[in-house]
Amino acid sequence: MSTKRTGPQGIAKSAKRKKVANEDPTAAEQQTIELPDDVDPEDELGQLYALHSSYMKSTKESPKLLYAIVHDCDRQLRNSKTHLPPKFHKVYAEALSMLSVFAKKKKSRSTPVAPSSAAEQSDVTSADSPEDFLLASIERADIGLENYPKSIDILVVRSETYLALVELKLKNSAKSKAVEGCVSAIQNAIKDYDQALTLFTELPRKTAEDCKDGEQDVKDDANTTEITAEHFVKVLRRISKVLETTLESDFIAERFPDLYTWNESRWVAELDDAPEDKSLHRGLGEFYLARAYPYVATVESQFEDDNSDSDGEELDRQPNNAVEQAKEFLKKSLTHLYAAESGEDDGAFLAVIAEAQISLANLDSDEDTQNELYAEAVKRLRKAHELGAGDFTDMISEIQNT
Repeated sequence: MSTKRTGPQGIAKSAKRKKVANEDPTAAEQQTIELPDDVDPEDELGQLYALHSSYMKSTKESPKLLYAIVHDCDRQLRNSKTHLPPKFHKVYAEALSMLSVFAKKKKSRSTPVAPSSAAEQSDVTSADSPEDFLLASIERADIGLENYPKSIDILVVRSETYLALVELKLKNSAKSKAVEGCVSAIQNAIKDYDQALTLFTELPRKTAEDCKDGEQDVKDDANTTEITAEHFVKVLRRISKVLETTLESDFIAERFPDLYTWNESRWVAELDDAPEDKSLHRGLGEFYLARAYPYVATVESQFEDDNSDSDGEELDRQPNNAVEQAKEFLKKSLTHLYAAESGEDDGAFLAVIAEAQISLANLDSDEDTQNELYAEAVKRLRKAHELGAGDFTDMISEIQNT
């Protein structure tokens, strides 16, 4: 029989109701969320985890459930006389992080304030900036890790939140100063990722997938995790994309080469374990292509601004110059991009391969190699055009008239 509770004892207590008692969808205290029948109405943590699971399976178009989770976490934290389990801190931190998506871009303040009334909740963006929520999430993860320093789940959430903070800053400003200010957060994200991955590899092969839904040892034991190997690759790809974006700032790769060396070594390690995995080849191939960009841009600039190098002959005689660096990364990129092709690729990916082929052809001094690369690029651009990835007509004409 379903319970019908609302009010200050928390959203989770009222979540078992099957009918909405208040038609105002912005009223936090009266909002009703349907949960599975097997969730014990007296198990507050179980209900909280079910709320979190419901949101993760939803379309994620509204923050109302996230606010419900945050309010219930705050209430349980105040009322608890013992240490709450690691999954509680993971859920709390993750909800705060995801709320950043719904906040307006505005000046950050030192401490985010979650709305305490229905009126405040009705305007999710009125109180805090995206950065406020992300910093609050990191703080919550910090607190959780004080009690559970080896919690894989909390470490991964914090790593992803650091990445979200970097993505936010890079999105809002492409200036080199903004990129430089992101280095510390990137380093923290990598540190958490490495620690979590190390702990994950040391675990016996038992995860949430091996246990029944809601089984307590997965929820409350710091030595178990709901994170999968696939999720680690997903986070690695996210780190890689962040690093690719920072390459738009010339000084980053020069001042912090360890970041890019680390990323390359992680992709290589993943491929050592799964050498036929096309998604891993694509990830590493795209990273190498991004590594080539600054050198390609330098070469183009040199050819445009300096005609004293005899069409680049002097550059080709210097083994450590931009031309050689660009060619090295482009060749590595194509090796993995070719390995990632399946015959059923999306048009955007075909365009990426063509881009790498054209860039390498432009730098190659052998005419036969150039023509072969151009021909392969045209073939892929035509296919990408057919698949609706863009209009490459002008680019194809330019290549054919080269």
